[in-house]
Amino acid sequence: MGKIWVTPYQNMNEKSDQFGWWYFRPSLYLTITDDDLVDFIARDSKLERSKVYAIHCAITKQIVELLCNGHQLEIPYLGKLKLSVRSKGTQTAEEYNAGTCIKKVRIVLTPDTKIKEELKKVKFQKDFDKEKKSQPEPPTP
Repeated sequence: MGKIWVTPYQNMNEKSDQFGWWYFRPSLYLTITDDDLVDFIARDSKLERSKVYAIHCAITKQIVELLCNGHQLEIPYLGKLKLSVRSKGTQTAEEYNAGTCIKKVRIVLTPDTKIKEELKKVKFQKDFDKEKKSQPEPPTP
């Protein structure tokens, strides 16, 4: 089960109906790099780091290539990755030009039911204490 530290913040937007209300946002740690991820996988799988790195590079290359060619990717335990496109409209089909009408392409993750269930189990802990001098140590995978 995961644990996420949260930090309070106050809505200071005077135009908002919730002006002055308090909310929480996750206290995020440093981003895990490719090297860190490879190290974690090598440790957990007991495979040689060089083999894990080669597999990681191949998977990353394939994910990018497949997504850029319009495929959806079902990744076990994580979910489905697919592209989403935002475009402007035209009055007729003949006027439509994909090169100029497509404005934004992004990747969408639809989480797997397993990860949704795990997220329901995550515990949240307040990370705001005036007497506390430092942040808690980040969890290690």
